[in-house]
Order: sequence, then structure tokens, then C-alpha cells
Amino acid sequence: MGQCPASRSQDAPRVSDSAPAPRQLDDSLKDAVRQTYAQLQANTPGFKVRRAQSQMIGAVSRALGNSGGVAVVEAPTGVGKSLGYLTAGVPIALASKKTLVISTGTVALQGQLFERDIPNFLKATGLEASVALAKGRTRYLCTRNAAEVQGEGGQEGLFGDEPALFDRPLAPVEIDVATRLTEAWMAGSWDGDLDNAPEAITPNLRATITTPASGCAGRRCAYAANCPVLRARTKVREAQIVVTNHALLLSALNLGDLDAGQPLLAPPGDMLLVLDEGHHIGNVAIGQGAASLALDAMGKRSNRLQVLINAAYRAVDKDTISNQHPNEAIELAARVSKLLKAFRDQVAMGWQPSDETLEPQWRAPEGRLPEAWMPAVHELAEDTRALYNWFHAATSLVAKGKDKDGADAGREKLQRNLGMASEQVQAMHELWSVWKREDAEGAPPMARWITQDRDGDFILHGSPISAAQVLRKLMWDSVDSVVMTSATLTGGGGFQHLAIDNGIPEDAEMIALDSPFDLANQAQLIVPKFPVAPDDRQRHPIEVANYLEKELDWDKGSMVLFTSRWKMEKVASLLPSRRRERVLVQGETAKQKMIDEHLRRTAAGEGSVLFGLNSFGEGLDLPGEACTTVVITQVPFAVPTDPQTATLGEWMERRGHNAFNLIAIPHALRTLTQFAGRLIRTNDDHGRVIILDSRLLTRRYGQRIIDALPPFKRVIG
Repeated sequence: MGQCPASRSQDAPRVSDSAPAPRQLDDSLKDAVRQTYAQLQANTPGFKVRRAQSQMIGAVSRALGNSGGVAVVEAPTGVGKSLGYLTAGVPIALASKKTLVISTGTVALQGQLFERDIPNFLKATGLEASVALAKGRTRYLCTRNAAEVQGEGGQEGLFGDEPALFDRPLAPVEIDVATRLTEAWMAGSWDGDLDNAPEAITPNLRATITTPASGCAGRRCAYAANCPVLRARTKVREAQIVVTNHALLLSALNLGDLDAGQPLLAPPGDMLLVLDEGHHIGNVAIGQGAASLALDAMGKRSNRLQVLINAAYRAVDKDTISNQHPNEAIELAARVSKLLKAFRDQVAMGWQPSDETLEPQWRAPEGRLPEAWMPAVHELAEDTRALYNWFHAATSLVAKGKDKDGADAGREKLQRNLGMASEQVQAMHELWSVWKREDAEGAPPMARWITQDRDGDFILHGSPISAAQVLRKLMWDSVDSVVMTSATLTGGGGFQHLAIDNGIPEDAEMIALDSPFDLANQAQLIVPKFPVAPDDRQRHPIEVANYLEKELDWDKGSMVLFTSRWKMEKVASLLPSRRRERVLVQGETAKQKMIDEHLRRTAAGEGSVLFGLNSFGEGLDLPGEACTTVVITQVPFAVPTDPQTATLGEWMERRGHNAFNLIAIPHALRTLTQFAGRLIRTNDDHGRVIILDSRLLTRRYGQRIIDALPPFKRVIG
């Protein structure tokens, strides 16, 4: 914030090197889009022509049909976003021989697109295109790890004789699950995707039977021929339409992030990108630039690296690796361990968290660390860089070498352990680099802070506070063309804040479409004179429970949304038993199981109420009687103590801006609009949205928020 949206970089062309000239939306592409739309109408039962959807198709066509095109489309519920961007994106991608990459903010939408929306679209339009789902490695079964579990009953430690990587040894029942999963994969009855696993998987088992990139031997692995990850990646590279998520997208776009020497999704210059649920991309980008380090835990690991270092020198039979002799590499690891311990002592001298604090946290004002810490920070940044370079070089040498006496399994295991150690050292170096880096003058600083976990370990953190620079580098200046869409992008104040936050190019086309529903007659927005404000921790849950008991229609389907788990569970506990038995509380059982039970009840004419947090307020489709009332217990302002938000606020205030108006209110409006969007899903839906937050009637910003919400009939006070 406080900066202008970026124009596209002139020295970073957004077309692939193989393209003879920038693409243009010519008549043949326009005809292809029109024909696709005509086929969609003709072959989709009950298809309704919607003006807003037609406008969206036009905007998407202009963006994806031209090299360097960018469109930002706010499309409320009912517009038909997925059909809108598929109608334009698929024929343009096929004609241009580009890859259409659709990235989502949630796993639920990713699955819906891949399993339902895209197959139905292709069937209706008659278009032929290969489609693949792109997920991270740790969402797939690692057949090598699963075999080791079955053969050894557990996972060997990272450094030979050291304790296991995971929290605890696997229980016999977990080993049995791993066996059945492997059998299902080998029999072809399951694709190895753990999100669709035929067995319940504990977190400990999941960690054991998956492998991150750093621990994967790739084609050298003895199990490569039967690897779910490699098979899925091959499909992704060959696909014309790829469905992925924002985190994997940005990881794939990151410089040097290749998979087996090839781009994971598609070369950026050959990618037509659609960001569905685009309001999430900024937070994901910030997360991509973040780093963290547990001081005590990493200090112990660094001190144990000598076992692995010695093994690497023996395996490659070389005097030096990364220009270091064995004793020099061992001394480097020992020095890092000592420096980490010394820095831990230095932090403890300056910060002593109270025993009564539930989540201890220290934050550097405006991201500026104490000068006394900087010599150690610089030294750790340099030494961890050297240590990472050594592990990177050692991993590469071991991977290229040949085993003596054909002991491939031993070399493969060493390569895997070196890779995993390399990933840990890289994460450590990234944290010290973030802490060492000088913030550019006039640009938002990095947030830097420390937390303490239950075991007393200090966790160091560093993170960008603005997504703009990350997205300019990874996306706007490299991807051929981009469409960002969501039901909530403007936050009630136009696109300015979104553009600044995300570094959107100045020449982007930005449109906010009208809802196709008659919202003024289909729904009410009710803001009652609530007797207590949400910040009254004791009384607010009591009054919320009283209001729900008296005012909710308990014989129909309703949803009550909270901003904290504690308050949600407290309100549930305060309800009379005859009401409580109709309430399904998030966390008491699996989310999908809750939703299925809610739909069963409401379909049978029974009353049912969902109590949920933010994840229930977005993407959940409960049409008709399944949801006739949405209660929002308070305005979902960002937590003011959040380190990124607090640092950004300080920076903006120092520059003369009102951080609350520019950060808190747009964020709250986007979230509130998502919450309110759970109510009206079809032309036949009716109901009410109730906000139990007295601040909307007593604070100056209240009317601004009320005015910016969807145009339901107002019942205020």
C-alpha cells in the first residue's frame, strides 16, 4: 500500500522465446469463443443467458487472447465464473497452443473444477482437451517410504543412528493402513492422491509415507516406475488444461523451481493463467516470501550434520566438496550450531516472555531489529549460505555417482538424506537472509518477529508485508496473460487497494459485474441493536447464544459464522440442550461429513445449524432450505497483533495514511461479502443475513461497511 500499481516491466517480455510475435485477439479467436458459447447454450439443460456472464467472457477473451493481457473480474455468486473463463480460455488456449492453467485458493474448488465443471464443459461444447490436476508432492503416496514402513515397521533416522524424523514410531494399525494403501495403488483402484485416500490417514502416517522434493531421488529411485508423483507430473506436463492451487503455482513460477529439469506446470511464456478465488493470491504470495526457524531444534540438527558430511565424502571419494575439505565442512556445521545457541542466549537476555502469556510474541518495530543483534545475524547469514552450498553440491555429486558393488539402495538413501538436510539448511539460510536484508527506502519493510512454542524454543520469523513485489517478479512480468476473478475483490472501495496490494499492472482491465439475482427482494441484511460489543469477551457469547435461541428459525437450515474457535465453542455450550442437538460445530467431525449431515437433515425437513469459522464462510454451496439464515457474530477485522498487519500499519501511519481505513476495513468487507454470499445461491433462494456487531451502529466506519455490502433490503437498528 502507499504505492502505485506497477506497469509491466519493459525488459521482461511476457511471451515465450519461441513465439514469433505477440498474440492478438483476432477474428478467428473471437469466432472460436462465440462458437463455444453457442454449443454450451445448446447442450446444457436449463442454461440461462446471463448478461454478467457474457461480459465476463468478453473481458477474459480480451485478456487471454492478447499477449500481456490482464483482466480483473469481480463476479458475484450466480454469474457462473467457471463457465465464463472456460468459454473464453479453452478455445483460445487450444488455438494458440498454450497451456490454460487454472489456479484456485481452496482444495474444494480445485476438485470441483477437475471432477465436474471442466468435464461437463468439454462434453457440452464438444471441445477435446487433456486435463490434469497439479498438486504438491506431499499430497501423494511415496511408494518407497510406504515399502520401508512395511518392511522395517518404522522410518530410519535422518542421520543414521539418530532418532526418527517423525514425532513417534508408527503404530501397528498405521503400518496396516500403509500396506492397504500400497495395495490399492498397485491394484489400480486408487490414484495415490492422499486427498482421496480410501483409508483414514493420521498426520504422523502422512508425514511418513510422503516425501518432499528435497528427499526425492526422482528417476534414480528404485520405485520410480510405480511412483504416483512422477505419474501425476507426467500428466501435468502433457495436459492442455491444468488445474492447480495458488501455492503450487507460485512455487512453480519461482526462479529455478524445476521438476526433473522441466517447468512443473508450463513455461510462464506459454501459460494462459486464470486465478479463481483471486482474492487469496496476495496472502499466498506473502507466504512464499516468508521464512521461519526454530532456534533450539535447528541448533541440535546442525550439530549432528557431521555424520552426514562424513558419509558424503566417503560416497563421492573426493578430497573436497564445494571447495571444502571434510574437516572444514564439519567445522562449518559445528560453528553454525554454536552461533545458533549463542544467538538464542542473546535473545533470551533481551526478551523474557511472561509465563501467563498464551502465545508469546516479540515483534521488531517497523521490522527493524536491535543493532546489537546484527553482527550475529550477518555471520549466520554467511555461514548458513556456505553450508547450504556444500549440501547442494554434495547432493548433486552423490546423485551423479555410481555405487560400488551395486549398492544402489545405500546411495539413494544417502542422496535422500542429503536432500532433506539441504532443504533444512536452505530454510535456515532464508531466515537469516531476510533478517540481514536492508529494506529498500520508500518500500514496505519486511516483518520480523519471534514467538515461543510450548517447549520454550524460540521461533524466528520473517515475512513480506506486501504481495506486490513478489507477484510482479513471479507473475505479472513473466506469465503470458492473466485473469484474476472472485466474488470479492473490491472490498467496497473500487479496485485501487487490490491493485496496490497485488502490484497489478496499470493497463489491466478491471470490471465489477452485477449480481444476476434480485437481491433486494430475495434477502434482508439485519443489523440489530445488539446489547454488547464483540470485544466484551464474557458477555458477547452469552448474548449471541440468547439471540440465536430466540430469533433463529430452528426448523430450517442456518449457518452461524465466528472469527474465533473459542467463541464458537462457548456459544455452542451456552445453548439449551434442545437447541444444541441441532447444531453441528466445526471441528467435532470432518468438514464434509458435517455438511453431508446438514444437507441430509434439511432435505428431510429437519432443522440444522452449522457453526463454522472462516473456512465455512467461503466456497460452501447450500442452496434452498439448506441455508435460509446466515448469522455473522462480528465483523471479521484482521487481528491487529498479527505481525505482518502491525508492521504494515506502522509503516503506513508513518507515511501519513490511516492504516485502519486502508487495511482493516477493505479486508473486513471482502470477508463479510464472502460470508454474505453463502445465502443466495439460486434465483429461488430467500433469506436473511444478520450481523451481531453493535459497532456497525456506533462507530464512524459502520455505515461505510453497511453501504458496501450486497444490496439486500436493509433492516438496521
